[in-house]
Amino acid sequence: MKTSLKSIAIMAIMALAAFTASAQSTAVDKVAELDDVYNYYLPEFMIKGMEKLGGSDILKATPIPSGLFKKVKSIQFVMASKKKAVKKAQKILKELDDTKRYQVLFRSSTNKEQKVAIYGFPPSSDWFNELILLINTQDRQLTVFQLKGHFSMEDINDIEEELNDETTIAGEDEIVIDARQQ
Repeated sequence: MKTSLKSIAIMAIMALAAFTASAQSTAVDKVAELDDVYNYYLPEFMIKGMEKLGGSDILKATPIPSGLFKKVKSIQFVMASKKKAVKKAQKILKELDDTKRYQVLFRSSTNKEQKVAIYGFPPSSDWFNELILLINTQDRQLTVFQLKGHFSMEDINDIEEELNDETTIAGEDEIVIDARQQ
């Protein structure tokens, strides 16, 4: 009788722990819950389907190299363009810098008009299960891409190159601060 009560108690604790872990929301989830924010989620089967159809405007509009989509399990796209929503989102996203949960992989500032950052999870790793790409423009628009999958440092370099190509096309100078080299 005591053994079965212990088993039930252990199962209840494990269920509570699993519920608590799944109930925790990420910074991107918190931003997605704000008013006046556009939120779009693409699971793996939709990404693969779009790729088979020759891509889509959604995938082509991202600064993510097309070869990287094979590794992506899901994409969450969040955009804020109203000043109040952008300020709230920026405040929430500061937790990416303030915690040890994410590693800064790349930061770029283009003529103080556009700021870009890439964060990886888990920190201090050569492989990442999650990448968060932030694009903050001076015209008060904030775009966030949360990619889940299995990404290498080479994938990060490919994203950096894609971002550099986009800023070069626009004819803007770029200042890059790479946290991995510090």
